[in-house]
Amino acid sequence: MTDARPLIADVEQSEGRVAVEVRAESGRATAVVERIRDPKLHRHIPIGTRDREHLRMMVDDVPVILRPGAGRWSRRSYRVVVEHDGRQYVYRPKTSESSRLTRDGFRVGDFTGTNPEWHGSPEPVDAAVGYALAAAFGSGAEFLLAAFLDNPAL
Repeated sequence: MTDARPLIADVEQSEGRVAVEVRAESGRATAVVERIRDPKLHRHIPIGTRDREHLRMMVDDVPVILRPGAGRWSRRSYRVVVEHDGRQYVYRPKTSESSRLTRDGFRVGDFTGTNPEWHGSPEPVDAAVGYALAAAFGSGAEFLLAAFLDNPAL
């Protein structure tokens, strides 16, 4: 289902920072994910870390709660939870290449990379959160067995 209203999204990625601005007829929203302090960096994570002590997220210039999973042995461990303005967003792997964004348990969209397939018409804030998480953490995750078969050194 993709009956989304037109959204214009600008996604800027730099070393340790993702900034998103989404504009639509219904308004505008921004989201920023930043790496703070000096964590151990991991090349397979676009933002460089999943350690919540070393990450900060703002939505429309307001700090939000950002809880990324460790991203280790199960797909569930790759999920990222964001709490903002009384809403809970969950960004979790759906397949090895895509992730799903939900808001309060309802599907908002599926991301492959930073390319969304919207379910319905997301609000600009929903889209900004989704784009920021996709750009900061990537999309998808392998099943443990598939990852092990691809890389027996795990």
